Amino acid sequence: MSIAILFGSFFLALLLRVPIAMALGLSGFLVIFVEGLNPIVAISRFYEGLNSFPLLAVPFFLLAGQMMNAGQITERIMSFAMAIVGHIRGGLAHVNVVVSMMFAGMSGSAVADTSGVGAILIPSMKERGYSENFVVALTAASSTMGAVIPPSILMVIYGAAGNVSIGALFVAGAIPGIMIGLIQMGYSYVYAISQGSPAEEWKGVGQVVRTGKAAIGPLLVPIIILSGVLSGQFTATEAGMVATLYTAFLVFVAYRTFPIRSVPRLLSDTVVSYSLPLLAVSAASFFGWLLAFLEVPAFAVQIAEPALGSPELMMLALVLLFIVLGTFLDAVPAIIIFMPIVAGFVEETGAHPVQTGIVVILTLALGLVTPPYGLCLLVASMISKTPVVKVIPQMLVFLALMLVVIFAVIFIPALTLALPSWLIPNFR
Repeated sequence: MSIAILFGSFFLALLLRVPIAMALGLSGFLVIFVEGLNPIVAISRFYEGLNSFPLLAVPFFLLAGQMMNAGQITERIMSFAMAIVGHIRGGLAHVNVVVSMMFAGMSGSAVADTSGVGAILIPSMKERGYSENFVVALTAASSTMGAVIPPSILMVIYGAAGNVSIGALFVAGAIPGIMIGLIQMGYSYVYAISQGSPAEEWKGVGQVVRTGKAAIGPLLVPIIILSGVLSGQFTATEAGMVATLYTAFLVFVAYRTFPIRSVPRLLSDTVVSYSLPLLAVSAASFFGWLLAFLEVPAFAVQIAEPALGSPELMMLALVLLFIVLGTFLDAVPAIIIFMPIVAGFVEETGAHPVQTGIVVILTLALGLVTPPYGLCLLVASMISKTPVVKVIPQMLVFLALMLVVIFAVIFIPALTLALPSWLIPNFR
């Protein structure tokens, strides 16, 4: 009965448009009273959800992303991408994808990618005759690489919630993230041919070298982060601090593209961006503790045992679960709430926790572009002033392409496990 009350009240609150954090807390307190537990337990679990050193990485990566957007670093990356792939048929579409890949390796935030890249490229692509539905769908879909290509905020959350190596997740996400970019570029090329979309002018190797020199500073960010984490010089949280300090050096000292007087506003925006999901993280930790208290993970494993005959079947089941959850639930609370169930499935089937983590993160990335909660799709549509409903048919194509990558990751473990095995000592 308590399980029914917990989930029933939670989903009822969501249907009534109660904010997720409040829905999690209210449903949890109902169960606390039904079970006769001391309410102080709830307060303790709320606090424990925030008392996590790895979570401190999130505001630093958010701040680094904010500085990159405000400090005009996005434009440098865009010029470099234009010099590399702009001359291919459908040039601006390829630039959109490549910039998202590069930006993902610096900010770790898909929504920041959508805002920074979309504000510049969406108007430019529409002016060049690209269909607005295609432009919005491509911008939103390519931005999801911010959740997959390291460093990724979702990987930090997953690693912290599931006691999985964040460094291993960072490395494991590289190949799937690149695969998403390549498959989107392949589709963009076919689309450009069918629609007669133009290529941009090729300006020679000299332009590649010049723009590459201008972009080398920000492009070093992911290299610094990964090399530091893999060598053991700093943790993922310390990597966020290093990325922030390095980005601050670029925008305040090297490029001088951001005025010091705007720092308070920048910090304020970052605090707001971080605080909004933070209450959900805290409430989700409380909700997840209740799931464990009510033995929901063991019950779920027992119910699903006939379908958990292999790691592949288990991961397919998780894909289905998180596709449904991602349509109405933010990725961060989804990870924390259902992490006990995921861990139970992993233990039951013997699946690799890193491979499973990448599958879950890839699937939750779909939720960033599926209404009604698809933040990347909503942001891109807002920039373009295009109704979300008009974009959905084109968005379905990109969702199908992303599912292809997810299935490949499930059935070819080397896509996620080969790099960590090669780069991380004692990785198993």
